[in-house]
Parts: sequence; C-alpha cells; structure tokens
Amino acid sequence: MNTLKSDQTNPPTTQGGGKLIVLGLTLSLLSGCSYFQPYKAPLTQGNVMTQEAVSSLQVGLDKNQVRELLGPPLGKDPFNPNNWEYIFYSKNTDLHSNSAKHLVIHFDQDEMLESWAMRDKTIKLKQDNSFLGLGLF
Repeated sequence: MNTLKSDQTNPPTTQGGGKLIVLGLTLSLLSGCSYFQPYKAPLTQGNVMTQEAVSSLQVGLDKNQVRELLGPPLGKDPFNPNNWEYIFYSKNTDLHSNSAKHLVIHFDQDEMLESWAMRDKTIKLKQDNSFLGLGLF
C-alpha cells in the first residue's frame, strides 16, 4: 500500500537566501566606508606676522631687532645674506586672518634694514580625494 502522508513537506532551503543577505550586508558596509573622511589637521606653516609687527618695521633697524619683531626668517639667500624672506600660510583662514603672507626684507651692507615689501603669494595645494591618500581608489 502506497500511502502519502500530507504532513511530510520538503523543508525550505535557506542556503541561497542566506548568502544573498550576507552579500547585501557586505556591500552596504563597504559602500558606507566611502562616506567617512579621515581627520586632516589644519595646515599652518611659517611665521605668524601680524600687521602690527610689520608696521613696526623702520629703516635703520639691525638684524637682531628685526628678528625680535618677526621671529627668525623662513628663508635666507645663501648668496646674499642681506635678503630675508618671511612666509606664512594657513589652510584655515579663520585662524590668522590678519597675518601677512609673504614679506621680503633687504638689509644694507652694514646689516641695517634698508627696505621691505609685501608680496602676494598664492599657494595651490593638490587635492587628493583618494582612499586614505594612497591614490589606489
């Protein structure tokens, strides 16, 4: 006698559905990583030269007096030690908005301040939007 039992049914297989769910979760987590940006500290380089310090410069000051007012120069010309350059750059414009950007100072042969000039110096940084700055993705 062949009798069929109606209470015996094939159990549903969940292997294919489970793999699909795991794959979907993995893809959603990996795509979420692109929304996070690593912390980048504000870039500040050079000497902070306020307009007050620059306006205090006078013809006839010696090198030590200029160094006391502005700090040590960022650049000295090795072929002409009587030319000093002060450069300040900050990516955060709110940090020092009233600071001088590029100052060139000339001393005479007696190492006394002869002249100074402010120059417009524009700095363009390379944008790196790759994954962690590695340039891979």
